[in-house]
Amino acid sequence: MRRFARCADGIAALEFALVAPILLLLLMGSIELPRAYGTSQGLLRAVRTMADLISRGSVTSVDDVYAAGAAVTFPDNTAGAGIVLTAVGVYQKGTSLEARVCSSVARNATARVVGSVVDPPPETQMTAGARYVMAEATFPYTPIFDIVPGLRGLVLARQAAWPMRGTGSGAATETILPGGRSCPAA
Repeated sequence: MRRFARCADGIAALEFALVAPILLLLLMGSIELPRAYGTSQGLLRAVRTMADLISRGSVTSVDDVYAAGAAVTFPDNTAGAGIVLTAVGVYQKGTSLEARVCSSVARNATARVVGSVVDPPPETQMTAGARYVMAEATFPYTPIFDIVPGLRGLVLARQAAWPMRGTGSGAATETILPGGRSCPAA
């Protein structure tokens, strides 16, 4: 019995067996968390790109806008992302300003209802009669390693509001999305 108590054979294997699972969890977490953050940032770049493209004036087809958003998120496959593109007008309502939807289109999501009120306008658009566009995207994140509980069922959502931009001599005053109409005057 004394000999058994003094025996050190296999102690390294025992230590490795105790430490290895923790090291593997750290390794998988150090891969998964930056990947989720990178996917989130790619989605943000995509909504900014789409908002910038539709802010240039009337859009006849949004397929190229969706394709540009997907290209920005490469290598992530965001084909199933829910995307909503919205043209917004700012109106005076009493002593405050109200942003309302003028036209909206969507892919894998529900378009905003024309005339509905959206969040307060961005600070750069706090003027009655201002026009801007919004791009919104939601994307269900799929982890490689399903070990981080906070990433299970995570849905990434990003939104970008963008001022109207003109190109060439005729500056754009508002965007009219396919199937939509110009914003009402009041």
